[in-house]
Amino acid sequence: MTPYPSLRWTFALLGTTLALGRAGGADTGTLTGTVDRPAGVTAVTAVNREDDRKFPGKVDPGTGRFTVAGLPLDAAYDLIIDAGGVRLEGVNLKVPRSDFEEEQPLTKEDAAAVSKIARDLNKFENEVEVLAVAGNAQHAALVLNKKRTTPFYESRPGEMIWRLELWHFERPEDDWIKSQDELGVVFYRQRLQKSEFDRISLTLDPALGGLRPTAKRPGLDVGKVTLPPGKPGIFIRAGNGK
Repeated sequence: MTPYPSLRWTFALLGTTLALGRAGGADTGTLTGTVDRPAGVTAVTAVNREDDRKFPGKVDPGTGRFTVAGLPLDAAYDLIIDAGGVRLEGVNLKVPRSDFEEEQPLTKEDAAAVSKIARDLNKFENEVEVLAVAGNAQHAALVLNKKRTTPFYESRPGEMIWRLELWHFERPEDDWIKSQDELGVVFYRQRLQKSEFDRISLTLDPALGGLRPTAKRPGLDVGKVTLPPGKPGIFIRAGNGK
């Protein structure tokens, strides 16, 4: 005779309840959407910039419907869509709300001030382009396209260094300062020939960045995604990151 039969059944019932709870609620998230020219798509990927973990997805070559499943919840993901030599990549320009009761926008003067500080902080690159600035009166996010095209230590003829990074700034009082919590989110940091760089076709899209599945909303649909035309260069689509 099994001792404490009621206790045994209590544990069994508890295990069944927990299993049903897991079955009824999502353990992972999913990102979906529809790309306009699916025939040329070679890969769809979601990346967590916190740990650089990548999650491959699937795309239907007929309908253009794509799905990236199995994403850990409560993390932010950027979608990356590759179509041959063309890449469309999400960038997260979202920032925390300001402390004001009514949200105060980032002014043109603020954007100019933050851009100047960011350029001045970059001493190694001889070309620093601010592709985008977004935020509010106390927080800002900048996308920096940085290049070192002049000779550097052990550089070879025609060689350069390219860095594409996302920086965050804050203004606790009167002056803007770079966020102390991070050095910057690195998208690309490459040493390559200038001729190779000139062939890169990369378009950043805020609408595909900072996608965060949660237990209450595990499935996110980004809608219709239009691939860029494939012109060489580093571009960003218009978007305020909200």
